[in-house]
Amino acid sequence: MRFSWLFFILSTNVCIGTVFTQNDSTTRTNIRSDYKTTILQLSETLAAKFNDLVVKELGSDYTSHFEIRSAYKVSHQDSDTELLNNIADKLSYKISSAKIILRDMYNVLSDNSTPSFTHPCPFNSIRKSVFIRSSNIYESLPLQDPKLKMLDRFKDIKVKRQYFLSHIDYATDRDCTAMPHSNLRYLYHKVVHPEPKLVVFIIDNNMSSDSLQHAVNVAKETVYALQSADLFALKMTNMTDFMKFEDSCSIEGISDLGNATDNNKLLFREHLAAIDISSLSLSPTLISNELKNLLSQRTLPKNKLLIFLTDTKVLKNETWLKMFPYSMKKDDSVHFAIGLIYENQIDRNSSLGILHIDKWHTHSNNHSVMRLHINDSAVIGQVASAFISLLPGKFDDRGIKIEGPIWEATERDFMVSLVQPTLTGVLGLDLYWSDLAEDIIYFKGDHKKKAFVMDFGGKVLMHTYFPRPETAIDKIKFTNLENIDTYKYINDIKSGMYSKSFGNLSVSSDDSNSSSPLIYSWKWVDNLYIVCIVSEQSAQNSLNKTNVYFARSNKEILFHRLDLFPPKSGKICRHFKQIATIDQGTVYLSPSSFQSPFTYLYDMGDGQEAVTYMQNYLAYLKSVAHGLLSNPGLKNEIQQDVGYLNTLLSFYKRQHLHGPYSKYVVRRYAVTESGVLVMFPGTVLEYDYEPVRRPWYTYAIENPGKIILTPPNLDVGGAGYVVSLSYAVKSSLYPTMVVSMDMTMGFLYKLLIDNMPVCAGSSMKCFIMNNRGYLISHPGLMDPNSSGPIEQQHITHKESMIAIDMLNHKSFVSKRLCNNFYDKTIQRFYEFNISLSDVLSNVVSGDHCVHYYIAAIPGTNAFVGLVNASCPNAFCPCSINDRLCLNCNRMEQTECECPCECSSEIYECANSNVSRFNQDIPLCGMMLENNNHKSHYFYNFAENLKTCFDFQCETYTSHSSCLGVLGCEWCQIDTDGSSTLLAPFCTSQSTCFNGVLGAVTPYGEGTYGHMNRDALGGYSAIGPIAGCIVTVSLIVAVAIYCYRQNVTSASCHNLYVDGPAETWHDPDVQMSQLHSDDVHDQSGHDKLLPAMEMEAPISPYRVVTGYRRAHTAGGSDHGYSTMTPHEDSEATGFSVNDPIILSDDTKSDISCPLPAKIKPRLKSGDLNVTVLPCGKNSIIAPVTVHRHMEAS
Repeated sequence: MRFSWLFFILSTNVCIGTVFTQNDSTTRTNIRSDYKTTILQLSETLAAKFNDLVVKELGSDYTSHFEIRSAYKVSHQDSDTELLNNIADKLSYKISSAKIILRDMYNVLSDNSTPSFTHPCPFNSIRKSVFIRSSNIYESLPLQDPKLKMLDRFKDIKVKRQYFLSHIDYATDRDCTAMPHSNLRYLYHKVVHPEPKLVVFIIDNNMSSDSLQHAVNVAKETVYALQSADLFALKMTNMTDFMKFEDSCSIEGISDLGNATDNNKLLFREHLAAIDISSLSLSPTLISNELKNLLSQRTLPKNKLLIFLTDTKVLKNETWLKMFPYSMKKDDSVHFAIGLIYENQIDRNSSLGILHIDKWHTHSNNHSVMRLHINDSAVIGQVASAFISLLPGKFDDRGIKIEGPIWEATERDFMVSLVQPTLTGVLGLDLYWSDLAEDIIYFKGDHKKKAFVMDFGGKVLMHTYFPRPETAIDKIKFTNLENIDTYKYINDIKSGMYSKSFGNLSVSSDDSNSSSPLIYSWKWVDNLYIVCIVSEQSAQNSLNKTNVYFARSNKEILFHRLDLFPPKSGKICRHFKQIATIDQGTVYLSPSSFQSPFTYLYDMGDGQEAVTYMQNYLAYLKSVAHGLLSNPGLKNEIQQDVGYLNTLLSFYKRQHLHGPYSKYVVRRYAVTESGVLVMFPGTVLEYDYEPVRRPWYTYAIENPGKIILTPPNLDVGGAGYVVSLSYAVKSSLYPTMVVSMDMTMGFLYKLLIDNMPVCAGSSMKCFIMNNRGYLISHPGLMDPNSSGPIEQQHITHKESMIAIDMLNHKSFVSKRLCNNFYDKTIQRFYEFNISLSDVLSNVVSGDHCVHYYIAAIPGTNAFVGLVNASCPNAFCPCSINDRLCLNCNRMEQTECECPCECSSEIYECANSNVSRFNQDIPLCGMMLENNNHKSHYFYNFAENLKTCFDFQCETYTSHSSCLGVLGCEWCQIDTDGSSTLLAPFCTSQSTCFNGVLGAVTPYGEGTYGHMNRDALGGYSAIGPIAGCIVTVSLIVAVAIYCYRQNVTSASCHNLYVDGPAETWHDPDVQMSQLHSDDVHDQSGHDKLLPAMEMEAPISPYRVVTGYRRAHTAGGSDHGYSTMTPHEDSEATGFSVNDPIILSDDTKSDISCPLPAKIKPRLKSGDLNVTVLPCGKNSIIAPVTVHRHMEAS
């Protein structure tokens, strides 16, 4: 009976439990169903809102109401052959002009004793040297001075400099010591010693520090003159091993021999900077054996040079000569040289003599090559050049050749050298590669058409997908054609290019996404270059939209340079930090609007003359009819594009001043394919800004009919973090254009919480991301308590747990690869399916601590998501040091990782056994531009102007009303970066950036930028307490001081300052900033951007910044600062002032680098004060204070 009763109880409990479980499961299912319905409704609401913005605020339909002239002209579009001929003929003309100059120089050079010279000297102007206007007529110059004869020989081409590099002084102009000659010596030896060579340095560090430094300088300068095909090695006399170089082609990854690449040259310089003198040395015999082993490692170049840099001890002890691994069999290809460093201790003068040793063991042919004083850099370079000149040279070639391109950082451009060897040296001209290759750089290409130029060695020297040289972050790495077009037929294409001076080939594409064949059309240019256009075979459009003429508006055209051409009626004002006007919009012409973009950029760098050029452009644009004024160099369609876009500005003005979203929109703008841009409010832009290479434009053009949202970026115009919304408008009746606007980041978040209040809850998070997974809106980007950067945040950074789960939805997200051949990397990125029709949620149903729901926003490139999380977030693997993937050997769909990159150089190894899987990797496409090039903010001019708008932030009394309003922030965190304000309030952005009171903004504005300090007392919880503490402290301090004055015969005020020595006597260091407690600064808002020197253009393009927000409790960077997308280029780039982000539990003395012209604000913990003992029996001694000595 008991067992029956027990069985009944158990059965009942199981039944009841089952019922409750089913009810709970049903409840959760209903909740999830409600969330799915809600998120679907939210996506439709946002779609309608974005569509409303495009139509009513940007006027995408407004253009259809324009009165267009019925008379229009249709002309045939240029074919690939016609484009190719135009590009090749223009390049050929420029090279031919340079050749004429070079021949004229050669004809006046008759004296065999002419030393090396360069002109102009010094060259210190950017892109402004000599512009030749004459054709072939020049005045006769005195015959006795061949140097002067060559000066005014430039023709219709822009030339940086001309030079003669003489054999007698080893290509060193002793009259122009101010100019660095490294590039010229590199060029000289590339012409005279073109064969691959091996140079081995043996440096004796058992000598004085001055002598060792001279040896190091000579070695560095010698290595710089080597070519990438050369090999070099370094042996220190006190070390048993050679210096190790990175070698991706070897099994170990390192090698004793390194190719003279830029990377290895950098490693060599860094290694030499770390060596020091030593009293120990290996025996010469042991060094000789090591050198023999080195020379037998692998197949080496025929010509070898071993350089021993030492002092005069070798003259006293000939056993050092046994160090050279000579052979009993005569070998003319191996050369031994000793660099003897002589020191004169009396006048501190040093000299170096070069001994060329042919047969050291018989002493029959020892001879000194030269001996020079080496106290200046020019002579050190001459000595380095003399060492290389010991190798056999090529002196019999007299033909004109072209060398380069070679990067010159001062020019932000590559230089191409046109040279002609002579009996006594090398004549040369340096040309701008951006000038010669401008038609390739600005070629209107896409994924279906591209252009490139390569040399006859197969190396691609310019490509449509290359970044413009002046905007390149890093030096472009030129590579061979087969590493770009990795198709199986590419070798056949190259053979065809080499065999015929012009032609075309049609081949089938390996791309599964394209069924159209590819057509390669090419043409030779003076037997120096091959120009090629690659396009998919498709039907050509019969209508050339650039030849459809429109009725022009009678509205006055206002050029964007308001500082030079202010509006006739109206005033200029300050829009945040920009010179602007709200009376009229402005017109801007980008470099691609000109027939010769390089000439335009070149002219704009000419100071006062640039004003004349701009006056000519403006006069031409204002001319009523074609032909009234001659075209000053603009493309044919520019005038009509300006007339068409100018009619939009009245609409933009009306909406910006009176529209329903006027307080959330920073600016509106539109741009055509030809690069004409109009903007309201009218704003000054940088002359080298190229809108058609910006992400907001490119993505809109590639996705017609889609509204494009780009992730938040710091607006360089001063508006804080903004999000761009853009849309492509295409028609056969008017030019294709993209309309766009910049909105505050807060406005996007406001849309989320206003339409779905649950998003503002503590357990719910709503976000918007684009089709690459980069966050457009997320509470972590808005929360002042959140840590890490704001720009370029990926879903794998902020929501790793749902990212891990989403990877299981193979139809929704895919991990992709693409080839960035210009920096030799393979990029890994995510691609999300924007055609998602249903709500996406957890793959596996059941109990989870994180539930998510994602839906596509119809008609856009974005998704909206809802996250319900009850557990801490996880993290996808990310490198915290760089953008390198943690495992480059494999990539799995279901393995979460941040967007990253791997080097592709391993696939270029000659004997590599690695599978060439990169053959199936598509190209990443054109490198989109961001804000890494030179810019002027015009801040000084704008500071004294009256503001265009009075935002009246104090009138907004709630978080909802303040959120997203231009220039306003909802201030909620106190000045310490962690305490919550007693009464949050709405105030100006400069006063409370990102919600932290008194935070230093990324624009470099100081604490309490525009707010009365007296007003802060009512809001800050710290203010009253701090005031009391300071008052009491002052009273106590005065009392102690008076007491000590009475009890001490002599006062002592010696302070030991634990901080940088340069701050000890800094008048800006106040005593209130000197604390004894090492308190970590919680605000984190002292990471500044250079206010006047940051290389970033004016908006609508963005600045990439090293700014990071406050690090509060529990915050950590987690490597986010390195996780910027390279392939997407939505705002990529790396600030030179990126700070080191430290978590709160880490105390460190590492300081964040700040801009040179901005004095850092001292924090508690930067300086510590130690009160030294006073009195007659006290001993004052220098000490070193060690902090943070806890055991690791």
